[in-house]
This record gives sequence, C-alpha cells and structure tokens, in this order.
Amino acid sequence: MTPSTSSSCLNKRQKIIQAASEAFLQNGYQNASMENIAALAGVAKQTLYNHFGNKDALFVAVVDRMCACEDEQMRSTAISSKNVEEVLQQYAVRKLADLTSIENTSMFRMMIAEAIRFPDLGEMFFREGLEKDRQLLVDFLTRQKQAGHLNIDDPEMAALFFQGALNAYFRPKFIMTGRASSKEEIQKYGDYCIEKFLMLYRVTP
Repeated sequence: MTPSTSSSCLNKRQKIIQAASEAFLQNGYQNASMENIAALAGVAKQTLYNHFGNKDALFVAVVDRMCACEDEQMRSTAISSKNVEEVLQQYAVRKLADLTSIENTSMFRMMIAEAIRFPDLGEMFFREGLEKDRQLLVDFLTRQKQAGHLNIDDPEMAALFFQGALNAYFRPKFIMTGRASSKEEIQKYGDYCIEKFLMLYRVTP
C-alpha cells in the first residue's frame, strides 16, 4: 500500500467515524442504521463493514475517538520527578475540556438514556471509554510510584480521587444548565486539584 493510499484509507475511516458519531447523537445507538451512517459518510455500506465489521465495532471507534488524548507522555517510562506535575496538568486540562465539550456531553447524555434500555451498550461505553481513561491514569501513577517520584499508597484509589475531583462540578453544571465555565475558571480549578494532589503524594526530601 502506497503512502497516498494509506492516507486515503485513514481519511475515509475518520470520515466514517464522524458520520457515525453524528448518527448516534441524532438517532440514538439502536436507531442509527449502517445504511444511514454510510449515507452520511458518502460511502457504500459494504465499505463500513470492510473497515469496522459491525455497528458495535464502529461504536467503539467513536468512543475511542471521543476519549482519545495525547497520552504519549503518560505512557512514557522516561518521566522524571520534575515533569510529573506537567504531565498531570496536561491530563487535567484535557479531561476538563472533555467534560465541557458539546459533543462529548451530548454523547454522555445519549448513553445514559440508552443504557437504561440496553445495559450491554452502557457496559460497552463504560469499558471502552471511561474505564480505559481511568486505567491510563492508574498505570501512570503506578509507574511514578515505582520510580520513586510519587509516594502513593494505592494508585487505584489515588486515580479515583483525582478523577473524582475533576468530575465533581463542571460536567454536572454543563449538563443541567447548558452553561460552560470559562477557560480561566477551568484552568484555575485544574491547577488547584493538582496542587492539592501533589501535597498528598509528592515525595518530600
């Protein structure tokens, strides 16, 4: 496969994922048909099956894109004690931006409604989105504990603690009122969470 062909396939895949996201948000998961998604993407239905196999796999791709983050640093084994705070800041900024994203919040609302009627779909959304994101943070904190950069007794609990702080206010406010907080408010709160988190877990001389 030539570079141009590879790029074309990648662009087509991303176009399909975007069309699927729109279809799921407009119609809900159960009512979004592969025919409708193909029409929105401007491709043949068989092309969808060639790329994703079935609607479940396409939904997972949508969730993966929604929850995607620049996580190279969080997965890196070359983090020093000096830039642990920087990595946590990047994570917090991305997380808080996701929590007040129109698309992500709309998908979250849709999944709450769908999960009541279709528990398996709710389980898939949780596993492929929220749980993967939590595990990314757990793994990062575990590595920093092992490297002696953070004094964490329980990375699982510490990750829940940190994520819980980030989730506590801005998403409920956005869902209930439709009003997003300013970037300055979000940045100030993210910095505060990290400051208090590191007060608990930073290794002291």
